[in-house]
Amino acid sequence: MNFEDEQWNIAEQQFILWLDGKKNGENLTIIDILKSTYLVFRKKQRVRLETICKKSFDYFQKKAKEEEERRLAKPFDFKVANINFALREPEPGYWERLTKEKNEVIINGILSGKQQIFNDLYENEFPKVVRLITKNSGNIDSAKDVFQDALVILIEKVNRMELNLTCPIKTYLYSICRILWLEQLRKDKKTISLNDSYDHYETDIVIVRHDDVPDIYDNVNDAIEKLGNHCQQLLDCYYYKKMSWDEIAKTLGYKNAASAKNQKHKYLEKIRSTVSYEVE
Repeated sequence: MNFEDEQWNIAEQQFILWLDGKKNGENLTIIDILKSTYLVFRKKQRVRLETICKKSFDYFQKKAKEEEERRLAKPFDFKVANINFALREPEPGYWERLTKEKNEVIINGILSGKQQIFNDLYENEFPKVVRLITKNSGNIDSAKDVFQDALVILIEKVNRMELNLTCPIKTYLYSICRILWLEQLRKDKKTISLNDSYDHYETDIVIVRHDDVPDIYDNVNDAIEKLGNHCQQLLDCYYYKKMSWDEIAKTLGYKNAASAKNQKHKYLEKIRSTVSYEVE
């Protein structure tokens, strides 16, 4: 093993600790390259979901308007409707029906971008997050951001095979939203004793902080973009989706796992040389 290989191995070990919410014992630029790589693909995931989430939020607003008009039978007041709908409970039997379909169906719907699954989540679960956040120093825009970020994190957990649920998806998703908002309150130095009454699940939820972005993030992002689509796919599969080398070789058409792994090393060295040059 040469020195460069050893340095990358050390960096990857520290990167795994970082993903697990543990502190790094090393302070190497190449660790920050791996962190930045992960966060680059997280951002891409969020962008991918933006259109879907916007459609679901529009659906949420439409349902709020219809419900409020039926309730009041008078001209629509969007502000009142928004608040009233946000505070309501899910329709009777909603989660019983989804439970019968099993968590896997919901997860697969989220992963495939099935609009109706997102619509259901916004209609029945987003109101809980609105209630939580508006009662704890936030607003509906904050709730939108937190809910979308929580969906991204849920997808990450599934992709990285870190999701071993002992609770319904709705509880897990709400728990992620709760943790994200707690972090935001701590960051803003506001009260962190949340006023909420919904079930949540806190054990074994480790979330990579959104504000833990290395200084070289922009340089790494630029370097990845310049290396092209094939490079992006390989790094996405390994560092973000946590696919095995055999899976990556089969998916991306490499001769074997060793060939794919060797190509990853070449890509990373190109990124490091670019980042080092720009930093200097």
